[in-house]
Amino acid sequence: MYMLRHSLACIGLKCAGGRVQRVFFIRGRDINVSPTDSGCESISGVLDSLNRFLDGEDVPFDPAVLDFRLCTGYQRGVLRVVMGIPRGSTMTYAEVAGAAGGGPRSVAGALARNPFPLIIPCHRVIRSDGKPGGYQGGVDLKVRLLEMEGAHFKI
Repeated sequence: MYMLRHSLACIGLKCAGGRVQRVFFIRGRDINVSPTDSGCESISGVLDSLNRFLDGEDVPFDPAVLDFRLCTGYQRGVLRVVMGIPRGSTMTYAEVAGAAGGGPRSVAGALARNPFPLIIPCHRVIRSDGKPGGYQGGVDLKVRLLEMEGAHFKI
C-alpha cells in the first residue's frame, strides 16, 4: 500500500502487477497506518498527479495505470462515461445512466464502489436537483473538490 497525505485528504493506493487496483480515503485512526512498498512501477507518477490534482491543478490521469479487473462490466461502462466529464463540469446520475445504461440508482451504486476516486472523477456526478449527493470521501470533500474545479452545483 502507498499513502499520500494532503491537507484535503489522506489517500491510500493499493497496487499489484504494476497497476493501481484501488484508491481509497484513509480516515480516523487508520491515518497512522504505515505505507508498504508493493512494487508498482507507475506509482510515483500517480502519487505526483494526485498531489497536483489536490493542489488545484488540471491534471490528466492515464487510465492505462488502472487495473479494472475487479470492476463489473456495468461499472466499467459507468466509469468510462465519468472519465469523460471535464474539470469544472458535472453530470447528474440520470445523465450518466442515459449514457451508460441502467438507472440513476444503479449509477450511484457503481460510483459508490468506484475503486479509483479522484482518478476517475466520480465527485463530478451530482443529483438531479443540483445538490452534490454522496461521496466516498465525504460530502464536505466532494463540495471542496467541485468548488476548486469551478463547477456549478447547489449546496
